[in-house]
Amino acid sequence: MAKRSPGIHANAPVKNIKSVNRWAPNPAPINNENLSDYLFSELNRLSDIIFNLDVMRLEQTNRDPKDTTINSNRGKPRDGDIRYADGTNWNPGEGKGIYAFIEDAWVKL
Repeated sequence: MAKRSPGIHANAPVKNIKSVNRWAPNPAPINNENLSDYLFSELNRLSDIIFNLDVMRLEQTNRDPKDTTINSNRGKPRDGDIRYADGTNWNPGEGKGIYAFIEDAWVKL
């Protein structure tokens, strides 16, 4: 479980998010006194994610983005999508590297 500042207790466990470009809010604190610390922390996380998107920092993709077995929202790549394939668990054809989805196929850049 992720660490929180002393005295901050949430309604639910803190999420351990390892993504550098996706954000989901941690549970809000039970007490309003802790709301400012919570908001400060969440805004810092959002700031980091926006920076990573701005500089095009990609995470390694370790499964086929078309695979919907884990999450039904996945599996719908669109023309122009870019992914960083790990080359082992997901190898779109030419090993580890950056790929673009163009005309229904992953093309290594």
